[in-house]
Amino acid sequence: MIHYNPNTRTFNLLGQHSHYAMLVDGDGRLLHLAWGPTPNPVTGHNRFAPPGQSSFEFQGQRDELPAYGPISVHEVALKVSFPNPPTALKPGDTLNRPIRDVRLAYTGYEIEENGQLSMVNGQLPTAPSSLPNPQSAIRNPQSTLLRIFLHDPAQPLAVTLCYRLFPAHDVIERWCELTNTGPNPIRVEKLAFAALHLPPGSSEVTTVHGAWGAEFTTQRHVLPVGSFNIGHRSVQTGHAFNPFFLANRPGQATETSGPVYFGALAFSGAWLLTFEHQHSGDVRVFGGYNPFDFELILQPGQTHTTPAFVCGVSDEGWGGASRRLHTFTRDAVLPNDAPRPVLYNSWEATYFALSHEGQAALARKAAAIGVELFVVDDGWFGGRRSPLSGLGDWTVSPEVFPRGLQPLIEEVHALGMQFGLWFEPEMVNPDSDLYRQHPDWVLHFPGRPRTEARMQLVLDYGRAEVIDHIFNALDAILANHDIDFIKWDMNRNVTEPGSVTGKAIWRAHAAGVYGLMDRLRQKYPHLSLQSCSGGGGRVDLGILRRVDQVWTSDNTDALDRLRIQEGFSLAYPARIMEAWVTHEKNHQTGRVLDLATRFDVAMRGVLGIGSDLNALSDEELKAYASYIAFYKRFRHVVQDGDLYRLETLAEQGASTLLYVLPDQSEAVYSVAVHDHLIGRHRPPACLRGLNPQATYAIFDRHERAIAHLSGADLMAQGIPGDTYGPAGYSRTLHLKIGD
Repeated sequence: MIHYNPNTRTFNLLGQHSHYAMLVDGDGRLLHLAWGPTPNPVTGHNRFAPPGQSSFEFQGQRDELPAYGPISVHEVALKVSFPNPPTALKPGDTLNRPIRDVRLAYTGYEIEENGQLSMVNGQLPTAPSSLPNPQSAIRNPQSTLLRIFLHDPAQPLAVTLCYRLFPAHDVIERWCELTNTGPNPIRVEKLAFAALHLPPGSSEVTTVHGAWGAEFTTQRHVLPVGSFNIGHRSVQTGHAFNPFFLANRPGQATETSGPVYFGALAFSGAWLLTFEHQHSGDVRVFGGYNPFDFELILQPGQTHTTPAFVCGVSDEGWGGASRRLHTFTRDAVLPNDAPRPVLYNSWEATYFALSHEGQAALARKAAAIGVELFVVDDGWFGGRRSPLSGLGDWTVSPEVFPRGLQPLIEEVHALGMQFGLWFEPEMVNPDSDLYRQHPDWVLHFPGRPRTEARMQLVLDYGRAEVIDHIFNALDAILANHDIDFIKWDMNRNVTEPGSVTGKAIWRAHAAGVYGLMDRLRQKYPHLSLQSCSGGGGRVDLGILRRVDQVWTSDNTDALDRLRIQEGFSLAYPARIMEAWVTHEKNHQTGRVLDLATRFDVAMRGVLGIGSDLNALSDEELKAYASYIAFYKRFRHVVQDGDLYRLETLAEQGASTLLYVLPDQSEAVYSVAVHDHLIGRHRPPACLRGLNPQATYAIFDRHERAIAHLSGADLMAQGIPGDTYGPAGYSRTLHLKIGD
């Protein structure tokens, strides 16, 4: 529920278990009042009392969108440069001195209930809303949108702050809309999608960092007084950091208890999260466009709408915050809720040595072990026989497939599987027909070197003709082939970001990718997409509105994946996390691990197979088939259930997870030991989220019921027998009521 009290001039956004409150003060400033894990309205007062003018500290007022002008010594969300018109000049002024000052005053509000205008400044609307709804979810769960209108009394700038409340999820999507109401262009120099004011002292922050092959490494630390930044300066989300956080008061949150605040950006371009911990104890989080090399020119009459900053709070610790984000992503972000199929990708089996016969042989073996989606990776097109050439020439290679791709696709479909294909639509090799025809279609500065990475350059998605060319090329493939799935890859960061759009490229590239995906999905509604960027380099709530799953990391080593997947699970649900079982001796790390460990770790997400099936014995293929059948029996629990992290690597050297359906009728228990010290006792992990009165039958992969225990016993004592194990020890069990 969203409510405005005209007597106290307060806004309250009330979720099922949370509140968010704002106040319009006597000067017309919109101020933050309170945010917390109780659904109680707040009608209080502004707790900030400005000190006398003799004090240096008079800028601590908690503006909902802090702007440069009244605030200059602290962080701000908005900085704008206005031209200085001749009519405003005074003696001594010059024409070339822009005004860098924004003052935002409240003018009114609107409330929409599920897309229909229901309130305007306290009055019923005279007509239904025709306003755009850029952040609306495809499946449109129950939500209410509040728009608060602000303007600068002296400058031609209108700002609309947007708050979409999902009350059942206790999540708020926030974004802002900037409009130039004057006759001259204005320059936006810094723009956050929103600013979050955390309760004083909420200075312990959890984020993830990493690199290629080592994504999503959890870090938890207490902020010093000052500013702390994480972000990325490229045209994809990045490996170094991911745009989300958890925050709490030090020592007052655990995995299971305590108020924890969370936020995540829905944007795949150059982004920045800034955490400002003030001497007063106030903690503010600014999330939006990375201001490095940033420029946004608003032309007269133009409106710019930012992406969303998703935020919320849970009083059930870090685990509760994760579950809120997971449920919101499944219900309100992802394109559909269909079960994700078991995938086979032939890359590590064949690399560039592709042929119809070789792929068909792998497809037959994949179907025999229960695979549901067969994917041909890189090397099927143009002159692409190695990473050196052909990228950008999206036509089926007659050298590789003399009869074209359709015969292979038909055979795959006849085997009962879907067919998928790899693309890298944002890149080009210099040795390609596309580059030879259009050498200026890549990001570059004229007369300067063009740095290659992986022997490839980045296409300029600031050019409409580039996007149209790529769409037409992909459309021609899809129109003439029965393709069900695209693995959309992107394998390098940007250098020399020279674009026809100038500094706008950091936004234009993401918009171009989104637009391409949207056009393809609209024309081919059955098409499923996967986001890949050298592994987990493009994972965020913006891309997830358009793709069904993500490639979490190129590193498929099961023990390494424990850490990667644990960090990933802080923000993102298991139903988008593709995880492969690959060779006994891993191609990335060289580590040798048994089949049970590889499957037990991969079954924690969307199961995929990447092994060379031709190199497996009949017994090994039977074992693969057994595990795949086991996974299919419980995948709905993993993909749609609530996740409980029972043990983490930092605590016990083991990762123990429990997935529980919302109705508590089924659960999946998964333990994997990363390292274990001899002589150290690891007690059984107590389960959570079960029905204490119900009796659960516990099944192994052979469908044997190994125990029948009550939910109360399992939550008090854990799974019998899982007290210790060597590195690589793992176990997956399926729990069901009533069997």
